[in-house]
Amino acid sequence: MKRILFIAVALIFSLTASAQESETNVNSQYQAAIRDFLQQDIQNRQKAMTKKAEQILVSLPNDQKLYDESFVSIKTNIVEDTREDGKPELNYVFDISYNCRHFEGVTDDYPSGSYLWDASNSCRAICNLTKTFVEGICNDIFSSGKEVTARITSTTDAAEIVHIDYNGEFGDFRYCPVTYNDEQIRISISQEEGLSNNAQLAYLRAQSVRNFLENNVRNLRSTHNTFYYITKSFSDIGSQYRRTSIELTVHDAFSETIKDMTADKIQDDYVDFNIPQRTDAAYNNAFVLVIANEDYNFGAVPSVPFASNDGAMMRQYFVKALGIPERQVKLINNASREEIKTLGVEWLKNNARAIAGRSADGSAAPAADLYIYYAGNGITSTTGQAYIIPNKINIDAIKALNGETRKGKTTPLSTYDITLKNKDAERLLNQCISIDSLCRWFKGTPARNITMIFDASFDGNTRSGSPMLRCEQPNKGKSKNRKANIREDVVILLAADFNKTAFSFDDQHHGFLTYYLLKEIKGAAGEIDPITYQDLFESVERNVSKESALQGKLQQISGVTGGRYKDAWQNLRLR
Repeated sequence: MKRILFIAVALIFSLTASAQESETNVNSQYQAAIRDFLQQDIQNRQKAMTKKAEQILVSLPNDQKLYDESFVSIKTNIVEDTREDGKPELNYVFDISYNCRHFEGVTDDYPSGSYLWDASNSCRAICNLTKTFVEGICNDIFSSGKEVTARITSTTDAAEIVHIDYNGEFGDFRYCPVTYNDEQIRISISQEEGLSNNAQLAYLRAQSVRNFLENNVRNLRSTHNTFYYITKSFSDIGSQYRRTSIELTVHDAFSETIKDMTADKIQDDYVDFNIPQRTDAAYNNAFVLVIANEDYNFGAVPSVPFASNDGAMMRQYFVKALGIPERQVKLINNASREEIKTLGVEWLKNNARAIAGRSADGSAAPAADLYIYYAGNGITSTTGQAYIIPNKINIDAIKALNGETRKGKTTPLSTYDITLKNKDAERLLNQCISIDSLCRWFKGTPARNITMIFDASFDGNTRSGSPMLRCEQPNKGKSKNRKANIREDVVILLAADFNKTAFSFDDQHHGFLTYYLLKEIKGAAGEIDPITYQDLFESVERNVSKESALQGKLQQISGVTGGRYKDAWQNLRLR
């Protein structure tokens, strides 16, 4: 993940032609795209932290949480700021708080008059979660030497305080600045005098959190920390708001990228930038459908990491590197079966028919070259047919996903390895699209050739390799997977065989197949035409196998061809 940040921020500040220079200017060519890229990385971290927090809360004993409808809110953001010397910086902001969905009848668990962080279930939860995330998912951001601003918000009810003993755990305080009920005041507390008002109590609760962060969070021991305290006393909702939240801002969070990245690295290793641009005649007889299904609308099928980025970059490469007119490349995100068929396949077929026949001068018009690219989830039927899983599937009738077998289970469906049997499998597959069907939809369509690329797993695993959803396979000792029954002029490139997993290349924000396919096209730069399908297949196959094996998740790509191209597919070209 750190390498991803290297790309993003280096480009936001845009390295000059000399990779040795540390002073850079913003390059408007990349600014918008890189901000989107970096924001996606931060959002992915937030999703991972939120999911982890939910899992931890679910597993907590009841006496360690407020009640069943408690939850932790985690928000992360990238904020532009200016340093004292006038130079821009990008700050990372991490905000965590403990909340309840309904307040009626709920009393917070800070005992009256208590100020120690571990006396409160909610405060203990956010402190321990902050430690987990700062030392884990955000470890590279909270690196040694960084400037960190911590804002601790702590509250009390408005019950009158006569005297609370203070044992001096955090020392004495004399005229310390604090925001209390939106006003700037000074707080003094001593062991001798103890506490006599809510402002002091809220301040000590914040000091207890500071003490935890400085002494228990490893990363914050090597950063330069500044603490601010926002305290409040609530009279209307009382004890329900004895609560604490933490906001951590890492200043100039990504500056290391400027030192560690070079223009050559960006050019050579990262396919999302410096996309080659063709300047010769446009590839006017080609039409492309790109389908990127990253987020699914039902819990049984998890999201597909980086599928949206796969689709966006494939579209750019078809337009820029292959010279296909922009209007002839259609991208559909999170598409349903009907959208794939009507907005996608029918669109391709209509365009193929539109250019078929003869040109205006009476000469034979070139037949269309059709391309379909898919990134998303897949599944294999009991008979070995591969299906892509579209979005917006109705799972109500599938008992294994939405029936009595789920009764009493509170964890997400995506955490289970669900095997569908008989009617359940049939009900799901009827809403999916087999590769066979996809090919049959083009029956009678005039085309010179059709190329289909599937960066998807069909074996029932996610891109991370964890179990997802599968159909029961009879005769497990014998492989029933078979090649698709496809038309004569189709070439299919698969990220992996139907019974193998297609993984993600996390550092590059792509599936392995997509990344090395784009890298091969990018490496050819202006020499796209000489690349044959054989050149592509052999190079991509070699690189995917090597890199995935080095990462401990071996992936081997596969291909399927129609009868006409059985022995001649190798000589086809990208355009």
